[in-house]
Amino acid sequence: MERVSLRQAFHGEPDTLDEGTHVQDNGPDQVTIQVKSGKMILRVPDTTPDNQVISKKFMDEFMQLILELEDGSELNLTLDAMSDLTDTRLIPAAERARASEG
Repeated sequence: MERVSLRQAFHGEPDTLDEGTHVQDNGPDQVTIQVKSGKMILRVPDTTPDNQVISKKFMDEFMQLILELEDGSELNLTLDAMSDLTDTRLIPAAERARASEG
């Protein structure tokens, strides 16, 4: 995992609150998490040739990403334009380990 303060990364303007006793809000951090493995699921017409499956058109219609993150957690993200659905599920590593044992 890599964490960077966006203010420092983009050399933000000096804050007038830097001086004195005011509490300073440094803004959000950007966190980069490595993906160990995963898969992408698309829905395409059955007449779509294999060499045309990976396209923005199909990704914009329906896409499901199942990603194993660096800590062993699984992120499942579904985007479905037809139902205007965005669903994100995170399965912690410990829960995944229990499921594979039983």
